[in-house]
Amino acid sequence: MRIDDHDFESTAKAVFIMNDSARELHDSWEELKSFMVDMAYSYCHESNSFSTGGFCLTAYDNHAGERVVRASVMGYVARLYTEKVERIKEAAGAL
Repeated sequence: MRIDDHDFESTAKAVFIMNDSARELHDSWEELKSFMVDMAYSYCHESNSFSTGGFCLTAYDNHAGERVVRASVMGYVARLYTEKVERIKEAAGAL
């Protein structure tokens, strides 16, 4: 299995910032990334998709038959974070 390290790092950093529960469960984005890798090895051999905690893992077999897993931020986390930022901006504008 090949983990797309760039996707996992970028996703872990983003989810750690955007998802409050990720910061409650993990001490750093690196720890979150490690959890994500563990989930990939646990669930992505047979399954093509796995999601929890604000991230989604997508697995596929490349042209050489190697299993590849990529990571992304789940849409609901991005939406909730955007709404939170907009509320903060609006509140700051009211001051």
